[in-house]
Amino acid sequence: MTTVTGGPSLILEGFRLLWRPDIRWLVVVPLLINIVLFVSATGFAAQWLQSWITAITASIPEWLQWLAWIIWFLFAVLALAIYAFIFTIIANLIGSPFYGVIAQRIIASETNGKQSNDAVNQHFLKTAWQSVLREVHLIGYFLPRTVGVGIVSLILSFIPVVNLLAPIIVTSWAAWCLCLQYLDYAADSDGVKFRDLRKKVGANRLNSIGFGISAMLASAVPLVNLVMLPASVVAGSLLWCRQHRD
Repeated sequence: MTTVTGGPSLILEGFRLLWRPDIRWLVVVPLLINIVLFVSATGFAAQWLQSWITAITASIPEWLQWLAWIIWFLFAVLALAIYAFIFTIIANLIGSPFYGVIAQRIIASETNGKQSNDAVNQHFLKTAWQSVLREVHLIGYFLPRTVGVGIVSLILSFIPVVNLLAPIIVTSWAAWCLCLQYLDYAADSDGVKFRDLRKKVGANRLNSIGFGISAMLASAVPLVNLVMLPASVVAGSLLWCRQHRD
């Protein structure tokens, strides 16, 4: 039950903390940039989803027509996961200079000020640039593996019955990536290397996937996702401090 409810409760707590005076402006600036991105991406995604699901549904054999609504639903979930993943990666690259600072400020408050906000402010530009570099490193990890997962899922999607596995594979991968994404801002602030973060998160994979799915759902809801992205950064920082931080 803790695994199931922990992710959503952290996301909601992250949303509430967004309005702290020292964090609020770090949310507003990338939010304005991402609004333009959101309008463009959502229009394209809606058109692509309609044509893709129509093609998949048309390929279902006649003897499996009674399963058509289940397959439609699963592939709608698959498309939602793909949209959330791609949108999140791009939006986080744009917001990474700000999100790294947000993570540092959450760590400062969670550790009772051991890392003061004054110290964070003094190194703002360094933290922002470091976050951009780390984000590029994450994309280098995510992108080729995501292409591999996508190719396998695409092949499976044209095999009757077996194609039911495709949404599960893609959703699990997207959840894993988003969990790493949102924990990484805090891990990077603490000087933890990405490979060490993967080991920490992998040691509690079920809970990590639960948090990742919560972040994926939050980032897939139109309009809401523009605010829930930084909320997920805060949530990931809280999870890092409470579960993974040494």
